[in-house]
Amino acid sequence: MSRTDVPPAFDERTIATTLLRYVRETALEKAEGLPDGLAHATPLPSSPLMSVASVVNHLRWNEHYWVEVVVAGGEDRAPWSEEHPDGEFEVAAQMTLDDVLTGYRQQIAASDAILDGLDLDTPTARPRRDFHPTVRWVVAHLVEETARHNGHLDILRELADGQVGD
Repeated sequence: MSRTDVPPAFDERTIATTLLRYVRETALEKAEGLPDGLAHATPLPSSPLMSVASVVNHLRWNEHYWVEVVVAGGEDRAPWSEEHPDGEFEVAAQMTLDDVLTGYRQQIAASDAILDGLDLDTPTARPRRDFHPTVRWVVAHLVEETARHNGHLDILRELADGQVGD
């Protein structure tokens, strides 16, 4: 599979979904092939839960929340709680990298199945405390959130095994 951020057409939806697919594929590529020990390494003293596996698991549950819960109005099944606000980072330490990547791929498929049938102007099923987003905003937010964490994955992968790249 060849990653590209150049859309096959230049309408707004195609641009947005191409960018989302690109940043997701980048996250997966940053993690793939890393042995479990290195995938769970937490080399940043200021972020003791941050590993390649935990960042990818965070991306999975972030998509679950924004698409299945906020957009579609479903139940929040994420591993976080008031007692464990970083639960998705914590549970990743108990998972193999393959399980983390499989979970993220499954979430991507579930998210796409929901988003594909919705107009970008559709208001989400659940408003937030301070605003009521549209599907457009959620897709843009997923691009922003995933791209930001890809920067973390760049650093974590380089620290883990020296691999650098796009």
